[in-house]
Amino acid sequence: MSPSWNTKPPKNDNEYFERMTKTVFTAGLNWKVVENKWPKFQKAFASFSIPKVAAFTDKDTKRLMADAGIVRNEKKILATVHNAAEFLKLEKEFGSFEKYLDSFGKDEDRMQEAVADRFEHIGPSTARMFLWSSGCKLTPNTEEKKWMSGHKKS
Repeated sequence: MSPSWNTKPPKNDNEYFERMTKTVFTAGLNWKVVENKWPKFQKAFASFSIPKVAAFTDKDTKRLMADAGIVRNEKKILATVHNAAEFLKLEKEFGSFEKYLDSFGKDEDRMQEAVADRFEHIGPSTARMFLWSSGCKLTPNTEEKKWMSGHKKS
C-alpha cells in the first residue's frame, strides 16, 4: 500500500504547502504514522496558512515539540516554518507556487533541484515525491521504471 495522497494539483499555495509538509514529515517514517496524525498536524500548523506558519516563533516550536498529536521532530518543524517563509517569497516573485513550478517548463531535473535547494529538509528524492504528490507529471527514472515493470498487472 502507498500513501492515500491526492495527486490532483493543489488548488492554492496553502495546499501545495500542506503537501510539502506532509512529504517532509513522512520522509524516513512509515507513511501511516503521519497519515494517522494528519488531522492533528492540520490543527498544529494553523490549517497550513502560509502567513501564519511563517510567523511561528520559538514559542510555537516549543508548543509543537510538546504536542504528542504530531511527529515531534524539531528539525522538521523548523524546516516547515522556513518553508512557509519561502512560499511567501515565491508568491511575491511569481504570484503563486504553481507559477513558480511552471517557470521551469519541461525541465523536470532543474525543477526538482530548485525545490531541493530552496526548501529545508528536502533532498532530491523528497523533492521528487513532493512534486509527484502535487500532480506534476514526472518522467519515471530508472529505479521507478524497474519498480513499475515488476508491478504490472498480468
